[in-house]
Amino acid sequence: MALKPISTEHGARLLLQRLVDAGRCTVDQLDTPPPGHCKPESYRNLLRDPESPPKEKIELVNPRDFQPEPPEPSLPF
Repeated sequence: MALKPISTEHGARLLLQRLVDAGRCTVDQLDTPPPGHCKPESYRNLLRDPESPPKEKIELVNPRDFQPEPPEPSLPF
């Protein structure tokens, strides 16, 4: 089975929840950073943190459907 990177916090939460549900670890064990963690001061347990909303919403737009605004009429000077 090939490993795939986790690109979002939501994906990491799902993976951690699956590990807890399978009995491989407990939520309490996830409260402390693992040995050798590169930044222990920034470690947090994603299962205890409230889910944060996405920072920005991205909307895909088809450039062919784009209608530019008509130019403003020039003044008669």
